[in-house]
Amino acid sequence: MTLRLHKVTQQVDRLRENAVARAGKVRAELPKVEKMFRRADQTGDLHDKARRAAEKDQWNGAMPAVEAIAFTKEPPAVPAAVTLIAADGSQVYPDTHAASLFYAVNIGYFLLRFKAGTSEADSEPTIVFDEESLAPGGNLISKTVIDARRTVEEMSALERLAGRERAADPDVAVVALADGTLALRIDERTVPPAECDALQKKYFAAIDRLAAARIPVAGYVARPGRFPVLSLIDLALDASPDSAAARSRSGRSPFPGIDDRLLFEQLLPAGHRSAVFEFASDLNNRYRNREPNQSVHFFYLNAGKRYPVIARVEIPEWTAKDPALVDLVHAVLIEQCSVTLNDPYPYALIRADEEAFVSGQEKNYLEDQMAVALIRGGLQVKRSEKLSHKGRARKR
Repeated sequence: MTLRLHKVTQQVDRLRENAVARAGKVRAELPKVEKMFRRADQTGDLHDKARRAAEKDQWNGAMPAVEAIAFTKEPPAVPAAVTLIAADGSQVYPDTHAASLFYAVNIGYFLLRFKAGTSEADSEPTIVFDEESLAPGGNLISKTVIDARRTVEEMSALERLAGRERAADPDVAVVALADGTLALRIDERTVPPAECDALQKKYFAAIDRLAAARIPVAGYVARPGRFPVLSLIDLALDASPDSAAARSRSGRSPFPGIDDRLLFEQLLPAGHRSAVFEFASDLNNRYRNREPNQSVHFFYLNAGKRYPVIARVEIPEWTAKDPALVDLVHAVLIEQCSVTLNDPYPYALIRADEEAFVSGQEKNYLEDQMAVALIRGGLQVKRSEKLSHKGRARKR
């Protein structure tokens, strides 16, 4: 009926011992990795070496963009005339044990006009219940497809709101901010080709319109866990031309237990950003081989003051290649993180999440309303026996 806590005590003790040992190894290795990073910064033609490795050896890592890899920059001043728009989404997945079959997506947004000192917050819920959308090809829609549809709607909402604000006052800078990675990640093994193509086209179209309006868009990844820059260091200092060795490095950290976040905790002062890099990956080729080029670039940002708080900020190429737009994104994010004091995180994203969040109580209310609607239509509805028993057991 419940977790027997006395049975996990020894496992928790072993977890502590393991974590302490790992932390000791990391502390010992980080100064060595930092020295290697400085050495890699002196490597000539590093961009070309990374490009060749990506194209010939399927190497996944960070390619230098326009700045030296050890470059850092302090936060620029926030323009007085700027509007920030943040969007986030949540979903209710279909439940075959519920009284009615549907899924819901709720897109929340928060808009802050610095110049006017005004804000706006709202959400846009959508309930999907038609058979074609719920069961494309005759199979119940997967969580992967729903997540992808939600991400596309988040970007569409950002573009629409940003366009509205730009049209209202063309002299005010606008920044669009999404929660998480900027690339639309779709598992093409589980998503029907037609669905995948439609989602990609809609997503690209929204970012294309932002590009045409010169409105920078960024994805904010909190506590990033990848190691593209560490992979670049490894590549830069490896004199071996062996392609097989290069491929074997992809997908694993060259420095066990260490990722980019731990490295940049040592390298970035408070408020500073790193150099801008470009992802070398098969996924990014889809963004790279089009016009305008939307190849996903990124920089690391130390949003903390009392202690390092490293985030990865993802931007498309046309934003990355405009220093003024990069400065604008940098400045706005540091300003937003300063609002949240001891837990640095962009305030606008917090508010967008609050608007998007669907609580368990709201989910139950929605299911009840759907059931009532069906009963009014003369239909008999009932939760599955399994769900009924679970509900009774969990109330005890």
